[in-house]
Amino acid sequence: MNSTLNKDRIKKLRRRLNYRRARYVWLQNILFRMKSFDQLFVIIMATLIGVFAGVISAGFRTLIGSFRHLFWGDGALIDVVMAAPVYLKIAIPAFGGAMVAWFVNRYAPEAKGHGVPEVMNAVATQNGFIRMRVVIIKALASAMSIASGASVGREGPIVQIGSAFGSSVGQLFQVSVRRMKTFIGCGAAAGIAATFNAPIAGAIFASEVILGDFSAAAIGPIIIASVFGTVISRALYGDFPAFIPPEYSLHSPVEIIFYIVLGIATGFVAWFFVRSLYKTEDLFDAWKAPVVVKGLLGGALLGGVAVYLPQILGVGYETMESVLSGHLGLTLAAGLVLAKIFATGLSLGFGASGGVFAPSLFIGSMLGGALGTIIHSLFPEITASSGAYALVGMAAMVAATTHAPVTAVLIIFEMTSEYSVILPLMISSIIAMVISSRLLDGSNIYTMKLKRRGIDIYGGKDINILDQIKVHSLKKKIVDTVSETLTLKGLLEKMSVSSALNFYVKDQAGQLTGIITQSAMRRFLNHHEAVPEDATVRDMMNRKFEVISDETPIHDVLRKMIEMDLEALPVIDAEHMLSGEVERSTIVHQYQELLIQAESTRAMADSMKFIQKPYHEKSEVIPGFFLARINAPSTFVNQSIRSLNVRQSYGVDILLIRRDRAGKGVDIIPAVNEKMQLSDQLLIFGEQDKVEKLCSIL
Repeated sequence: MNSTLNKDRIKKLRRRLNYRRARYVWLQNILFRMKSFDQLFVIIMATLIGVFAGVISAGFRTLIGSFRHLFWGDGALIDVVMAAPVYLKIAIPAFGGAMVAWFVNRYAPEAKGHGVPEVMNAVATQNGFIRMRVVIIKALASAMSIASGASVGREGPIVQIGSAFGSSVGQLFQVSVRRMKTFIGCGAAAGIAATFNAPIAGAIFASEVILGDFSAAAIGPIIIASVFGTVISRALYGDFPAFIPPEYSLHSPVEIIFYIVLGIATGFVAWFFVRSLYKTEDLFDAWKAPVVVKGLLGGALLGGVAVYLPQILGVGYETMESVLSGHLGLTLAAGLVLAKIFATGLSLGFGASGGVFAPSLFIGSMLGGALGTIIHSLFPEITASSGAYALVGMAAMVAATTHAPVTAVLIIFEMTSEYSVILPLMISSIIAMVISSRLLDGSNIYTMKLKRRGIDIYGGKDINILDQIKVHSLKKKIVDTVSETLTLKGLLEKMSVSSALNFYVKDQAGQLTGIITQSAMRRFLNHHEAVPEDATVRDMMNRKFEVISDETPIHDVLRKMIEMDLEALPVIDAEHMLSGEVERSTIVHQYQELLIQAESTRAMADSMKFIQKPYHEKSEVIPGFFLARINAPSTFVNQSIRSLNVRQSYGVDILLIRRDRAGKGVDIIPAVNEKMQLSDQLLIFGEQDKVEKLCSIL
């Protein structure tokens, strides 16, 4: 009786499941049929992403307001904080810091920090893949951070949230990598546009900072998304500028000199801001304490500073309004420059989630206001009020920290609707950017975070694949060496029986003193009818040459080869003795193999959904051969691929390892010495029976 009831239940469950599948397939067919109309599809998706970003921006503001009411009560943050007792000024940031640090570390570590670098990394190296979970976690964590007083902005989270939605749309429709990146740009542009009521700046920011692509195919959808993000924002909040600037006019052509001085000062302050930001993060990372403790004590320290300077808490728009209207004193404005730099570094160091765009605006406005007060007091007849310098300082600081001067100028112009200040904005922004770029070795506040992880955002995926190659794995240890005293005739005899590209010259102590190339020898013979009898290797060897070690990154090796026009470079050991050479052709061959392997493996991996323990998934790719994604068997854990001898033992190949790093899945091209970890997922390929046999042991 019970078995009959169970069978009936199973049949009903199967019918219900088949019905749901049929509905899903029907909807999916409609969506993918729409995708075939490429331009229409892109316009519709850009509109959808723009509307979503506008709505989520409004929702994010509401969420911040709700948390702020919960923490501080009603009223402007600066007024409420100034009226609050001392213990609350310390306790609320401490509680918020602890909660955010725990929440982010537990659910989505990539939601920590300012967000934009993670989006740039996804575009450059992850084919635009961003987890949708980031939308919820980032929104909650950032709203709680800002509301409790962390010195961060709301534009970074909005960029990451909008970009994550754009990526999810691309994943749903399985669009090309190029289209996926465009959808991410749409989300970023709409988020910025909706946040600052700045549609032009939003589109330029996405193109200039996130994508680095101003092509017509990319900029068109981005503009559409930016427009609809702004439309939604204006429908909900009205069409008002973010700041009301003072009336401005260029009093004298000589005044441009003072804006140049402001640009120079801003460049140096921006350098100090970026360096101190990451130095503070390093200090917190080096502190071996639970993340909750870091958040608690970091928030308490932030609150302690806020007891004396409450203006540093939160986004700081009210204080920026004060300095723009000239109502903030010189001493306070100058003090807030340093205090805000410290507060922002502290907030991001202890684990707060939020952007650095608003802090850059704040620091720039305070610096401009302080410097403008001094300049106007010294030259009142030929200079504008301090508020004008505060406004220009905002743009200059954004340009100096992000290295995006076009975005900086446009966003200040759109946020204030003030065109007359455009000339000082342009000159100060460019000068500040040039100085900070020089001081930061070309990195900006976003790319430095990735550079510290070993990710070259401009080199992109290719250069990061290139640096998987190690010098020691390509080094040819047997090389042709000659003595300095060897005659050129003797060298010619050696060359006639050798295929070496370079001959390495050693002195009597065995030290490397020069290089002779085959091409250099041919040029010498072309200019001499006969080889001089007394000529030696010392007479024609190249004494200016580059050397490399086993630790030199491969992209540096290639750069040196190109600069010196050499096909091979010598490798030296710790004692500066010649240990071998690396040839350019070997590097190129290995790189091509890695690139093909990475692209083909990632394409196969993307064709299958990631699975959860303890299940597996397999698919027939060619008759009789299957591709399968499995969880690493327990017997594989802590074993290397070499020691497991998977091909001989199981008859399959491991193509890819998906490993969890800080809550984020990372694809690893397996090396023979790669050891398996407990949470690894493996992409395997082999004959059907071999694959099924391995799957059966899970």
